[in-house]
Amino acid sequence: MEIKNEEILNHLGKMEAPIPGQSLTNNPDEPYPWEKPPTYTNLNEALYGLFDIMTDEEMYINIVTALGEGMPVTNLAQVFLEDGFKKGAWNPDLMLLLAEPTMYMLMSMAEKAGVKYKVDEEDDPDIEDASPEEVTGIFKGLANIAEGRIDDVKKEEVLPEEIIERIETIQVPESLLARPETEEPIETNSLLARG
Repeated sequence: MEIKNEEILNHLGKMEAPIPGQSLTNNPDEPYPWEKPPTYTNLNEALYGLFDIMTDEEMYINIVTALGEGMPVTNLAQVFLEDGFKKGAWNPDLMLLLAEPTMYMLMSMAEKAGVKYKVDEEDDPDIEDASPEEVTGIFKGLANIAEGRIDDVKKEEVLPEEIIERIETIQVPESLLARPETEEPIETNSLLARG
């Protein structure tokens, strides 16, 4: 069977991966954000910057809602950290150092709002097909794992005291779905309002 050059080119044209060395042909005057020096090079500065982003009122509500709907803390932390890397906020090494404190911040924010959360996908065992004895065993095992996690590392050892204090002072809305109350009535200039 003879393979023609045209067939090879058609096959290679369907591939969506970049060509090896393609990044070396990009304009050096317009590098990607992650190709520039990062915004943060210090762990504490990056942690405070990330905390400010996460405690923005809209972002806080979105975080707590996502955690309450079952999104694991590890996945949400990964989203924040990869987004910061892609925007040039930190390099991959600092991103790895930020992983644990970020997860503790997310868990603290969920606890403050009174929302139950999952740490990772494995925190939700499949118990639909299990017998009552197996279910009891699963929950006892999860309780032991949770106690071990709490005993091994405390958030006070990972997060700076100032961030823990700021998390404690976050104002949790009465309901995450409730509209914020406005102090001043909004004036409308519609024809129906004029009477």
